Amino acid sequence: MRIRIPAAFSAIAVASMFAAGCSDSYFEGPRLSTNPNQPSTAKPENQFVGFQAFAFYTLTGDLNRLISLWNQQMAGTGRQWAGYDQYAVTENDFTFGSFYTQGGLVDIRGVQEKVADDKLFLGIAQTWEALIMDLASDTWGDIPYSEAVSDVIHPKLDKQADVHNALLALLDQAITNMNAGGTGPAALDLIYGGDQDSWIAAAHTLKARIYMHLAETDASNYAKALAETDAGIASPDGDFTTYQSATTGEANHWYQFRIQRGTDISAGKFLVDLMKSRSDPRLLDYFEPGSDANGQVIGAPPGQEFDGTQAWLSAVRGAPDFRQPVLTFAENQMIRAEAQYQTGAPGAALATLNAYRGSVGLGPKAAVGAALLQAIMEEKYVALFQNTEVWNDYRRTCYPNLAPASGSFIPARLVYGTDERRANPNIPSPSQQPKRNQLDPATPTAIDGSACLGTGT
Repeated sequence: MRIRIPAAFSAIAVASMFAAGCSDSYFEGPRLSTNPNQPSTAKPENQFVGFQAFAFYTLTGDLNRLISLWNQQMAGTGRQWAGYDQYAVTENDFTFGSFYTQGGLVDIRGVQEKVADDKLFLGIAQTWEALIMDLASDTWGDIPYSEAVSDVIHPKLDKQADVHNALLALLDQAITNMNAGGTGPAALDLIYGGDQDSWIAAAHTLKARIYMHLAETDASNYAKALAETDAGIASPDGDFTTYQSATTGEANHWYQFRIQRGTDISAGKFLVDLMKSRSDPRLLDYFEPGSDANGQVIGAPPGQEFDGTQAWLSAVRGAPDFRQPVLTFAENQMIRAEAQYQTGAPGAALATLNAYRGSVGLGPKAAVGAALLQAIMEEKYVALFQNTEVWNDYRRTCYPNLAPASGSFIPARLVYGTDERRANPNIPSPSQQPKRNQLDPATPTAIDGSACLGTGT
């Protein structure tokens, strides 16, 4: 399956946000306008709403589901998703085209150009760019970035570390711009309604996330991540969540998947069993029992076919209007706890962990040493349900130490798509691509010192 780009989004009036029926008159990109590298005629307001709509799919669509499967929060229980769950993914299945065209980087840059005098608006658009391109680089490693929106016909692949550092610099610019103020997008902003303080906090949490990605190869970045959490998202009220509603074309993409694909994906056995072992009060917030499960929440191991017992998302999380968490207070606090631990402050790390646990109805931990780090990563794994960031955490720490499907190893990156490779000679053939990205070297041992079961060479 190729990553599907929803065509049912349209930029319209402020109050109504989205409507069905994509119009080429306001989306801009190499396949949608005559010359995407020249100044466009689309209004920035229309482009801004448009790229948000596509970004919501990029963040919570098929790629998000694939990562949930590989990290065994969910399981593929039907058709090709059962194969994806066992790592049967080729260069024809997932591509990064949507990160650039049809509401991707080209349109984000178009908005930035047009709102350059409104610093708040500009900073918000820059934060969006950093969020989207960070996910692309996390997934494929080296990607076109410095030459991606230019007159260069065949943009080079920038090294993953260079992309991450460029995004950090972009976020510094974004924070400076947002602090300068301006009119901003107001209600056209489907995340925070143009609220300056909320966007600045989200940008700091995003910086902390990126520093954690860099920390795997340079431990000095833990201190930098910790510093960013000081100004990051300060409560669940500040969470960055996607805009969704029950209106046709605006529904949560997991809900749409269930309607269109039925029971191809179900709850994952590892996460369900972990939450049961913790007596985690969020279990029924996440899942509802399968029709044949006698009221029990049951998860599927990788590749198991659907039999009626496996759970699906709860009525809340599976609803069409559920706003999917992307950047959250929970992530900010668990980055903070891990960074405190890694910078020699285990007491502070434990306090941060237990404060968060208390906020979700769990009792305090008394862990020390490696057990404390494992407790932090466990809390983050549960809290970041359906969030692509769990894949980065796994590649950095081998938590959870998942037994891979089919006696293989858990993929550490996606191969570049066929279309991109054919269009750009700078993209190597699958046989010439690395198995792991630059920032994700093989992690031979788990936190507890045991062999990492899912690591490949």
